[in-house]
Amino acid sequence: MNYEKIEKNILEFLRDYLATSGAKGFVLGLSGGLDSAVVATLCAKIAPTHALLMPTRLSNKANLADALRLAKTLGLNYKIIDISNILESFCAANELSKQQKLRYGNLCARVRMCLLYDYSSEHALLVVGTSNKSERLLGYGTIFGDMACALNPIGELFKSEIFEFADFLGVDKAIINKAPSADLWENQSDESELGYSYKELDGALDFILKGLGNSRISKGEILGGEILSDKIPSAGILEFCKKRMKNNAFKLNTPAIAKVPRN
Repeated sequence: MNYEKIEKNILEFLRDYLATSGAKGFVLGLSGGLDSAVVATLCAKIAPTHALLMPTRLSNKANLADALRLAKTLGLNYKIIDISNILESFCAANELSKQQKLRYGNLCARVRMCLLYDYSSEHALLVVGTSNKSERLLGYGTIFGDMACALNPIGELFKSEIFEFADFLGVDKAIINKAPSADLWENQSDESELGYSYKELDGALDFILKGLGNSRISKGEILGGEILSDKIPSAGILEFCKKRMKNNAFKLNTPAIAKVPRN
C-alpha cells in the first residue's frame, strides 16, 4: 500500500467535501481506539476539528486517557460527556438490562451519534465516520449509530491496513498496539466477539471481493465455498464472512422507499 498517496487522496477528499458543504470544520467521536485516532489525525490537517469523548461508567479508563492525550496533541476542540445517566434513564424507561449486551451496545452507539449530530448542528460541523472497510462489510457496527456520518475517510481501508496507515501517520504506539475494542462493555474485545483476528478476516474478505470481480470465477463457486485460497485458513472463516456480508448488507444501503404510482 502506498500510504503517502492514500493520505494525499483522503486529505483532498476531506478538503473538497468540506468546501462543498459550507461547514466550518469536522466533529467525531474520539474513543481512544485506532480508527478514530487515524480519522482525527487526518481531519486535523485540513480544518478545525472537534472531538466528543463519551465514556460510560463501564468504559476502560485507559481508553479515555489515550483519547484525551491525542486530542491535546492534535490541538482538537474537545468535550468530555459521560453518557451513563442518559443510558440508565433509557434502560429504566425501556426495561433494558445491561446484560442484554447487543441492545445495550447499540444504545451506546446511538446515544453517542445523537450527541455528535446535535453538536454538529450547534457548531456547523460535519460528522465524520470512523468505520473501516472490515467493519462495514461484516456489519460490525450499529446502523444509525457508529455507522452514521456525513462522510467517511477510512471506509475503504481494511482494519489490518489501518494499523499500517496509523504507523505511517505517526499515531501514538499505545493506541496502535492495544487490542481492538468498541469498549461498549467491560473487557469487550472485537476479535473475541467476532471469533477471528482482523488479519484472518481481512484475508477472507479481500479474497471474496477479488473473486467476485474475477470473470473467470463464478459467483456460485465462491458463495458455494468451492473456491479456497492459501490466504484463508479454513472454509469456516469464508462461510462466516459470506454470511455476515449477506445478513448485514442492508446497513450499507439507504432506506428503501416505496414507489407511488401517479397519473
